[in-house]
Amino acid sequence: MTTPTTSATQDEEFLIRNTKPEELDEYINILERAAEWMESQNLAQWIPGTFRKPDVRLHISNAIASQTSFVVFHLPTSTIAAIFALNSEDPFDQMLWAPLLGEEHWRDALYVHRLVVEKAFQGRGIVPKILRFTEELVPKQGKVFLRLDCRGNNPGLRKFYREKCRGFVKDPEDGAEGGRVKGLEERGTYTNPVSGINYARFERRIVL
Repeated sequence: MTTPTTSATQDEEFLIRNTKPEELDEYINILERAAEWMESQNLAQWIPGTFRKPDVRLHISNAIASQTSFVVFHLPTSTIAAIFALNSEDPFDQMLWAPLLGEEHWRDALYVHRLVVEKAFQGRGIVPKILRFTEELVPKQGKVFLRLDCRGNNPGLRKFYREKCRGFVKDPEDGAEGGRVKGLEERGTYTNPVSGINYARFERRIVL
């Protein structure tokens, strides 16, 4: 079961909130645009057309209904700038993390999935906003870590997560002014024995 994570946060420009049911089509369109771009860059992350399949559409619709799907809403233009989902007990995360952490400890995190920033809004610090939003939810959900993954054959994204996705948890031993300066910690890779797909794993400890 995935824990609902209803919440919202806002600054002058962006509002992070749960996805509304009427936004399902646009949510899927954003995923498909991302998949098409990945294919054009020879990145085997997502396959175009996947998110329009009835079973995947239903999965996303259920995530919206269970309040584990989110949008970053650009207030000045009333536009969805980015999307993401948060899970805590998904079988995919169990497959990826249990071999590393054990069957008990993989459940101690919120997992970020389906994170896409629309092209027009890239380079505006949205991913750090999403991670900060998630960090604030982690202790509220009784979790300890923030975790995410990407395909192992995407070195650019792996470098971005390692170097640019800085945290906001106070830790006097990890940077000036009690704030982290490092990115997410890469925790090795895992290859799905069935599909042969290799994934890179990342995490940050939130509850110290």
